Parts: sequence; structure tokens; C-alpha cells
Amino acid sequence: MWHSAALSVVALETNNTPEGKENLQGFTLHFFFCFFEDFSGGIGGVQTCKETMAPTEELSSGEIYPLKTWEELLEWTGQNLHNVIVNTKKLCSRVSPHSPSHPKTLVCHDMKGGYLEDRLFSGSKNKDAYRFYHWSGIDTFVYFSHHFVTIPPPGWINTAHHHGVKVLGTLITEWDEGANICQKMLANEDSVAACVSQLVKIANYHSFEGWLINIENKIDPEQVEQLRDFVQKLTLAMKESLPDALVLWYDSVTTRGELCWQNELNNYNRPFFDACDGIFLNYTWTNDHLIRSREVAGERTGQVYVGLDVFGRNFYEGGKFNTHKALEAARLHNLSAAIFAQGWTHETQDNFVEAEKMMWSSLAPYLAHHGPSCLPFRTSFCQGFGSKHFLRGKIEGSNPWYDLSKQQYQPLWSQEQGSATMTLETTEAFTGGGCLRLTTVSPSTVRLFVCGISWRVALIVSLCYKWCGPVVPFSLELHLGPATVTSDTPVTQRIVTLICENNSGKLEDNAHIEENENLASGNSLESTEQVMTENPDQPPMVVDTEENGWTIRSFSIKEVEGNELKQIDLKLEGASSVLVGELDLTNRCIKGLG
Repeated sequence: MWHSAALSVVALETNNTPEGKENLQGFTLHFFFCFFEDFSGGIGGVQTCKETMAPTEELSSGEIYPLKTWEELLEWTGQNLHNVIVNTKKLCSRVSPHSPSHPKTLVCHDMKGGYLEDRLFSGSKNKDAYRFYHWSGIDTFVYFSHHFVTIPPPGWINTAHHHGVKVLGTLITEWDEGANICQKMLANEDSVAACVSQLVKIANYHSFEGWLINIENKIDPEQVEQLRDFVQKLTLAMKESLPDALVLWYDSVTTRGELCWQNELNNYNRPFFDACDGIFLNYTWTNDHLIRSREVAGERTGQVYVGLDVFGRNFYEGGKFNTHKALEAARLHNLSAAIFAQGWTHETQDNFVEAEKMMWSSLAPYLAHHGPSCLPFRTSFCQGFGSKHFLRGKIEGSNPWYDLSKQQYQPLWSQEQGSATMTLETTEAFTGGGCLRLTTVSPSTVRLFVCGISWRVALIVSLCYKWCGPVVPFSLELHLGPATVTSDTPVTQRIVTLICENNSGKLEDNAHIEENENLASGNSLESTEQVMTENPDQPPMVVDTEENGWTIRSFSIKEVEGNELKQIDLKLEGASSVLVGELDLTNRCIKGLG
């Protein structure tokens, strides 16, 4: 398979409005194309590289580059980036209905060597460039290339952080060149300290959370202990700088200094595992490898990331659309997973969107999904690309575009069941390049988000939508539950139904609350019976407006003491199709609220 690479890192605007755009200057640089053959060991396989120049027209907009040599790492400073201020988003908080001990999911993004259109910090005109939007199901995003120090592009940092997902860069050494770098890096305590210091500074400057360490060459046996110390010192230094930092070791070189992939956690790689936050296992494992890894890990099973190669090279059940079988095998042993080259669906399949849906709907049962936890919360569902650019329902620009920093918060894609289909619509949108389309053939309810949002006094909920089919009863359902749950008390779950359309077309009595007392604590919302009870004392205020053909309905929900918003659903009570252009939740008092 083909891979490419190159770049530098810089930053982007933090919102979609013209007023929010930053006037950032550009850079120039080289980039590389690499070819990789199938190989049973290491990330990406065997490589040969041919250097070429990037097209001139792409260089003027500013881009990101990796550091290719030991000297470049030592010489790195913020001034290397021409004093451009990095404006990446900070990591947002998020919540999950699953236990914190649930195994984690990491995505390691390796596409054609990296640094394609994503390297351009102000985006490109290629609307068909790769995008990732299944953020709810993953915990960590690793940007990978075959250069010594891979710095993640700011577009990926921005959209990952917006969804509460950590981002890691990659430090990799390979072949004779890599062995020479290791000789310099591990020469003495001063060289180790210099390397650690620079890696921490780079992560801080570009606002990402840590590193994947991948040593794919032999190490002088006399320097193995120095290598372990490097991993430990980097881990400690990152955590001193950022308490939630993450440093992972790739299963490659052993404690003997040999390049020998173990495909499991054992005594040959455990010292590196013990020195950092986890290990990313090589891909050619068997079930026996997983059993032994679980036994060796003890209480740290969740810090063993089982490698899943989507391309399926000498891999369990062949990868590709069978990747879910490998994920299921990892979960049976309570192990985390590292999904490598998830962009296979884009690189090899004719219909990327359908391939993504098939892939991630098969993975979904084994993922711990997350969602927003703070206010304000707003999304237009745009995925960071479009054939046009819309602003409040009107076309603002008619040129195709791609910019991951403009991706909005994404819903729980590929999980709808039965008679409902959720897709991205790009021919129309309220803001950005696309919106959500919900199509049903019979009454259906679709889960949009899991969340954990608390509010005081009033929660203002606004939904912007447009019909593409017959008008049928249509509502937004807010699942409420206790903010704090104890094992010895009943759990009362409420569903607040915000009726956007009803049979009569009237909006009076537009809300009701369903209550259910669930005595078996910890059960999911889907597993409970729901008994509806009207609550006329707490009807929300409704503001009904239209803008450029879009209906906007706003509701005010009074605070329910001790409760928070746990889940958001859309409900269509008949066969139809509706576009959802924007969902907005804010915590504020409004005039006239009693």
C-alpha cells in the first residue's frame, strides 16, 4: 500500500464565522512518498522513500512538517515556525455511561505516509479528502508517519479535542538511520534529557497530549537501560506538564536490544510497559497471546492496546470488514484496542461513506461511546468539508472546501437500527458544509448523543430543521437521570419530550415528562420500561421562528434538581425525511421565565 509524508505545525481559527478567522502566514517545505510492502512486523511494514516537491500552489497557504533528524529535534524552537501563534483547541471534557475501567479504543492514523491535504492548516479545495467522524467511540487519536518526530496537524488536534479525544504524536526510529539516531539519543543522560525536554516542548506548543514511541531497529545492549529510562523520563515529564498526558510503547525492540515483535505483553517488553502508560501490541497475535497478555498485565489490562490492522496483513480473521472480530477477541480479555490504518475504507473502497458505515456499525457494540459534558453545546453536524459553504441557511461560498478544524460535534453515527437511516446531507445546510438527514419508513427513535450535562435555572434548547418529506409528528427527547448515582437508591429516569411538530400543527402543551423508577441500578436507558405522566406545571416556553426556509424551535427546560441530561434522541412518528441543521443548548435565564 502507498504512504506519503511531510510537514510543520501551526494553527487555525476556532469558529466558522468570518470574524473568527485568523490571518496566519504560510510556510514552505518538502514532502515524501513512501511505498510499503506487506510485512508481519512493525507499523507500516517495509519502506522505501523517494523525495519530491509539493506543488507550489499548495505551499503558499501554510502547512505542517515532521522533524526528520536528531539535529532538527534539538534545534526545534517556537521560532522555527516564523513566530506564528498556534491556535489549537484545548481538550474538551466528555462523559460516557460506561465505567471508567471499560477498555479504551485508540485509532492510529496512517494514510499514504501522512501529511496529505490535512497538512494545510487553512484547508484545501479537495472536498473528497479523508475525514474521520466516529469520535464518540474512541479515546485516543495517534497521527503516524515514518519520520523521526511526527507532529500532528492542527486540523486533527482541533477536531479531536472538540470531541474530547486525546491526540498523540509519534517518535519512530527505523533501519540504520534509526539506529544512528538512537546512538545519539541514548548516548548519555544529557542527550536523553535534551530529547525529553524537546518532545515535551513540542507537545505543549502544539497542544497535544503525548507520544507513541516506536523503536524499529536494534539497540546496543549497553543502551537498553538508557532506553527504558528515556521512556520513563518522558512519561514523567509529560505528566508534570499535563497530568492527563499519555505515553505509549510500541511492541518492537526487546530488553535484549533485539528487534523482535512479541505480539503480547511478556518479560521481553514489560520493563518498557512499566515505564509508561501502556503498550501497543504488534498485529500478528493469536488468542493465546491475548490470554498471556492479560495475565501479565494484572490490574493494567486496560493499558494493553491490542493492535488491529484494518488492512489485514497476516492479521486475525483478515482485518478489513472482519476487523470487528479482532476487536471482539480483545474485549473478551478486557483489553484495549489500537485500530491501525482505519482509513482503509477511504483508500480502497469505491463508496467511502457506505464502507465507513459498514465498518463502524460492526465495531460499535464493542466501543464505549462518549459525548458532551458542558454548556454551551452547539453543532451543525458539518464534517469539515462541503461542495458549498452555508451561513444561516444561505450560500456563503460556492467552491468546494476541506478543513478539519471546521468539523462540528459529530453524533453517534452508524448505530441507528430498524427503519431509520441517519446520513450527512451536503446539498443543503444551515451552517457549514453539511447537515444531518434523518429518514424513516415507519415510526422511529434515533439516539443522537450520550452526554452528562448539568444546568441551573433554565436549559435553552433550540432545534433548526427543514422537511424533505411529509410533515409527521416530530420531537426531540431529552433523557434525564441523577447526576450522582449510588448503588443502594432507586434511579428515577425522566424523558422530557420537546414536540416540534404534532398532528394538529399546534404547539400548545408541547412537552411532557415520562418517569420510570429503575430499581436495578446501572441499567441502560434502553433497558427500562417508561411510564408517561403529564406534568402541566412545567411546560417549557417555546419560541417558533423561521430563517431562510429553516424552522427554528426553542424550548426552555426548568432545572430538575439533582438531575442532568444523559441522552438526546430524535423521534419521527411516521415515514418521512427531515434535515437537522443545528442543535443548540445553552444555560441562561430568559425574559418571562417564572
